[in-house]
Parts: sequence; C-alpha cells; structure tokens
Amino acid sequence: MKKQVHLTSGGEATIYLPLTKMAPRYILYFHGGGLVYGSKADLSENLLRTFLERGYTVVSFDYLLAPNSSLSEIFAQLKQTWYEIENTIIQGAPFSFCGRSAGSYLMLLLTKWLQKEKQTIPHQLINFYGYYDLKFITLPRKLTSEGITEEMIQGINQKTPVFDDPFMQRYLLYLYGVSHQLLTQFYGITPANQKEFELTLNDLTTLPPVFSTASTSDNEVPFQYSKTLARKNSAGKFLPVYYLPHDFLKETDPAVTTVLKALTEWLD
Repeated sequence: MKKQVHLTSGGEATIYLPLTKMAPRYILYFHGGGLVYGSKADLSENLLRTFLERGYTVVSFDYLLAPNSSLSEIFAQLKQTWYEIENTIIQGAPFSFCGRSAGSYLMLLLTKWLQKEKQTIPHQLINFYGYYDLKFITLPRKLTSEGITEEMIQGINQKTPVFDDPFMQRYLLYLYGVSHQLLTQFYGITPANQKEFELTLNDLTTLPPVFSTASTSDNEVPFQYSKTLARKNSAGKFLPVYYLPHDFLKETDPAVTTVLKALTEWLD
C-alpha cells in the first residue's frame, strides 16, 4: 500500500507502508540520476520489498534537479523537505537513509549537515554506489558511444524548476553534461563553494554505520569511493560486486540477490 503526499517545497513524496505491524521506523530513499534526471519512482521492487518485509515505512521523495537549479538550491530545498518529513511523517520515530548514486551523495551531505547542526541523525545509512565529493566529475568518462549534440537537448527544460523526471527524459541532458564536461557548470560549483559540497575523509569516520555496495567495473562513479567509505566506516559493512554496470540494482544477476540478502541480514 502506498500514498502520495504533497510537500510545501512543490515536490511530492511517496509513502510505502510495511507488510508487518511493528513500532514505526522509517527509511528515506534518495533517488539517483546525477542530480540532473531521475525520479522517486525508480525504487526497485526488490529493494522496496526488502525494507517493507523488515517493517520499515519507506518515504521516497522529490528533490530539485540541475541545471534548472544549482546544487546550492537543491541542497537548501532538500533541508526544507527533510524538516517537513521529520515533523509531519517521522515524528520522532527511528529512521535511516538509503541513497542510490547521486542520491547517496545527497544522503551523505544531509547527514553531515545534521551532525553539524546537532540534530537527530539517521540510525544507519545504505549506500548504493554513491560518492562523497564531486572531484570525479571533471574526469573524462564515456557513458555512451553516441555523440550527444546541443541540438538533441534543446527541447529539454533547463530553466524552470523541475522536481521529478518519471520517464527519464532528462537522461540525455545528463549524458550531454558528462560528455561535454559541463556538470560543474550545471551544478553551479565554484572554487569558492566547492568545499561546502563534500565530505572529508575525517567526516567519513563520524558517520553512522553504513551498508555500502558498488561494482568494481563501474564506469560512472569510481569504485574507490565506496571502498574508501567502507574503510573509514568501521562499524559498517561493504559488499562489492564484480563486472556489473554502475546501476546494477536494475540487473537480474545473482550478485544482486546476494547483496539484498546481505542487506536484509544487516538490517536485522
């Protein structure tokens, strides 16, 4: 069972109710998409079932997307959304965060901010192939064999605020940004503000326990991010997979089943 909630920020949240009656506990899901595309609806059925069967209520929510909004604006709105979800849905119950790729990045930024503000922090974090800084986005990455031209993206809204991309229509814009080295510009990152949007190695050591997984052959986000996060987070668990694509949760490979089984045991 699920229900939609309108947020005062202009976005929405989807609330999935657990399959078992237990004391309330929550997982907030941060979707992926390079901060440019993606949707709260991309929560895979197997991952969702893993949470619901453990008695978690899952809250998957919108956040602003670049380049229509800068990373500064995205994060400011994310904090507003967090306060609203905390006050109106969670209401003091235990909660955890789960992030996927760029969503995991936002999850880590928000956790760091909550620690700095001496607010209640997540009980645990679940990281699917995420990252904790943006240094890698200036490195050459070949995500498609096709050349993406400016003409191909002209019909994509890049001006007015966008919260959700349920049909992944903005994926082409993301590929264009990667292939033309424009993500720094898309995000509004400058030498003056870049440190606001990263976690240091010391920050990683202060995080709650993290369940982390990534593919050794990831060509989108360097595998080293998840490996370093695991090394610095001694209370967590790291389960690498081998020779799978970046977003391997979409795959039917047996390794995905192994990861979800390990996550289930870790949650318990």
